Amino acid sequence: MDDIPQVTRPVLEPLTRIGDGGQGVVYATDRIRINKVWAAAYKEYRPETVFDRDVLHQMVAFVPSLDELSGRWLCENTAWPAALVLNSSQVSGFLMRRVPDRFRMPWGDNGIEVPAALQYLLNPQAYLNRKGIRLDTQTRLKLLEAIADVMARLHSLNIVVGDLSPNNLLIDLDDPACFFIDCDAMRLRGRDVLEQVETPEWNVRGHRPEPRATMASDSYKFGLLAARLFTQDQMGADVTVLAGVSGELGVLARRSLDSNSTIRPSMGDWLGALRTVQAGGLPRQPSAPHRVTATPRVTRRAAVPPPPVPPPPKPRAKRYASTPPPSGTTYVAPAYPFGSTGRVQPPSSSPPPPPRSTRQPASGPQLTPQQQAAADHPTLYLVLGLLFWVFAVACVVGVIWGLVKLF
Repeated sequence: MDDIPQVTRPVLEPLTRIGDGGQGVVYATDRIRINKVWAAAYKEYRPETVFDRDVLHQMVAFVPSLDELSGRWLCENTAWPAALVLNSSQVSGFLMRRVPDRFRMPWGDNGIEVPAALQYLLNPQAYLNRKGIRLDTQTRLKLLEAIADVMARLHSLNIVVGDLSPNNLLIDLDDPACFFIDCDAMRLRGRDVLEQVETPEWNVRGHRPEPRATMASDSYKFGLLAARLFTQDQMGADVTVLAGVSGELGVLARRSLDSNSTIRPSMGDWLGALRTVQAGGLPRQPSAPHRVTATPRVTRRAAVPPPPVPPPPKPRAKRYASTPPPSGTTYVAPAYPFGSTGRVQPPSSSPPPPPRSTRQPASGPQLTPQQQAAADHPTLYLVLGLLFWVFAVACVVGVIWGLVKLF
């Protein structure tokens, strides 16, 4: 296994426990930076968990086998396994990206920041109001488009989500996007690291059992997700609300939920329909009724047009800070062969050089040397001028006096 990234568990310490599930425990580590940029997390399987080490090895080696653009895309949209972790020479788990800041929101108890799982949106409006979650039809459609886009590209890479549920799908509502976690539960090229399971109430229901973790089962669960996102319900399968937004989307949802897996739409079908609906414009929401009250009769005057209403300010782009790694940080880079160095270089934090001055010297009439000297020493030249005039007056008086004496 020397051809893929791997680290030993002691290198990751100290570890901070940030989550756990039935298969393992997730720790945060600040001793590793994946690709020199991304904060890392370590999933450690429980001793009783049965997992296929060979398939996990293939998942870690999968990104380096892709072209640069596909590899970067996969790592920016999923917490894909980046390196194996060894404990006493045995594979104990893997490294992955920590949840990006944009997919964390203050939706926990008492406003605690938590991973922004889709499940928060599948609740009544009163619950959303308490959490401060603003969700309208346009945002729902954009979010579904983002999820369908990611799933369609995963399918093109021969990756099936399998256990698609609102718990392993994180979302950003400001700029609708999604981020998949629990990627070791996905099926890569028909093989699984873990036994395929289904989240309760998100399992495929039909007249007869069908294979798990197929593109058809992904389509079924996406249809459930779309219907429940609009009904704000975590257990229903009613598509009438979605059909009220778009008849085409209602048809796709009914096909997705059909027990006949052969007629379910592909993720590409969903993606095209969602984009078409948004491009065509949404039905106008009915305005709230208002009460009309009687007003006293007044003399009519010429109507004065109201001042123009300024457009609402554009929302400021969300900025995601990147904290510098602590000293002694190890970098895991070969898993992400982006660029000639095999690593994504962080953007330069040095400020840009100041602009060169373009100011020109002031133009004006040129001064003679005498004028320049007078400007530099005005008092001296004033005294000299007064002495000159006294001398001149004395000379004139002397001449006049001499002439008087002659006559």
